[in-house]
Amino acid sequence: MTVDSVAMPAMVFALLTRAAVAGAASPQRPPMWTPVASAESLGPVGGAAAAVLHRQTSRCLLLGALAYRVCVLPVAMGLLVVRGEPVALVTLLPVAALLLAANVAAIITVHRRSTVDLERVRGAVLVDLAVAFGVNVVGSAVVPHTEVFWSYLAGAVVLVTGAYGLVGGVLAVLLSMPVQLATAAFGAASDRGTLAGRAGWLGLAVVVALAALVICGLSLHLAMSYGIRAGREAEQARWLRSLHDTVLQTLEAIALHSAADETASAVQLAQVRATARVQAARLRRTLDDPGGGRDNPLADGLAELVEELAGRGLRVELTVADGAGSRMSRPGRDAVLGGVREALGNVAKHAGISDVVVRADEESSALVVVVRDHGCGFDVAGRPGFGIRESIVARLREVGGKATVESWPGRGTRVTLRVPA
Repeated sequence: MTVDSVAMPAMVFALLTRAAVAGAASPQRPPMWTPVASAESLGPVGGAAAAVLHRQTSRCLLLGALAYRVCVLPVAMGLLVVRGEPVALVTLLPVAALLLAANVAAIITVHRRSTVDLERVRGAVLVDLAVAFGVNVVGSAVVPHTEVFWSYLAGAVVLVTGAYGLVGGVLAVLLSMPVQLATAAFGAASDRGTLAGRAGWLGLAVVVALAALVICGLSLHLAMSYGIRAGREAEQARWLRSLHDTVLQTLEAIALHSAADETASAVQLAQVRATARVQAARLRRTLDDPGGGRDNPLADGLAELVEELAGRGLRVELTVADGAGSRMSRPGRDAVLGGVREALGNVAKHAGISDVVVRADEESSALVVVVRDHGCGFDVAGRPGFGIRESIVARLREVGGKATVESWPGRGTRVTLRVPA
């Protein structure tokens, strides 16, 4: 899969343009940028997904800036040790420790959140910038001729850029000029080259912030697009299995030829109607109560399958151990019921007998369901059909379980389903 060579530059340009005008927009403006192109065949991410994408990108930027400052503060204190300035170290160490603790606490808070909207914490960002300016002035007053906390200020500029866009970042760099003059009054270097170098360092922080927004935004956009497509494919597969296990099974049962069609047509018609009623009742229960709500939905579901298959002439001996599967999640329960339905349907269609045993029990923190018949069996060496491959094996695999199909020609088939309880 490739990214369209025309659409991707357009997207990057849109991201940079939106960030540039973010500072002049109203507080109720839409997200800082919205993807206008996407990876080929993935489909765009828009609406609520775009808003989530914007907040996730802001979270990445915030974590990066905070982590940078946590690393910079110990380095700044280490430089004082290397320079042999114990008085300055003793004076500034409490300030650095307080800043370090605040940044670590912020990282923990942000890490616990899945998304963060910098636009909603603009006030805190401005306070953070003011604190960064202040500690630089204090640091220059205590340690003349050095800029102990100037690198710390770069992290604050990154946050301002994320919250206010390119305009905000540039204004923060311009506001640093009076701060430089204040530090110069305490003996810090004030020649043009030094002033330009400090401003350039902060300008680089603006560029890094914008680049991080673009890179994180594109990465999250592609990841979200892949996730959306994978979700759609999984939903499609789920519906295909559902159609195979319910509608198709019922239609095949109705269409299955029997000698009784000629001799007892009324009885056969009654069985067809009974099967249709069972399917209609199950569908109605699913629509009315999709979550279940019974004491042991697995046992009840297995009993319903037995009742349904009895209408197709299958005699099922069902044994469910006390409490087996009562703590299972709904996806796991649905996977087991779907696998058992497919296995029993195969017995009705292919085994050539009408007796089958279903046993459900818990072994080693796992639910084990065995479907055993003594019919004609088949050769398992060949490629399995859709029912075994998708409705049994793949369905169990998706919920962390395992399905084993064993069969012996002339001796029957055993299907074992194992799912974490």
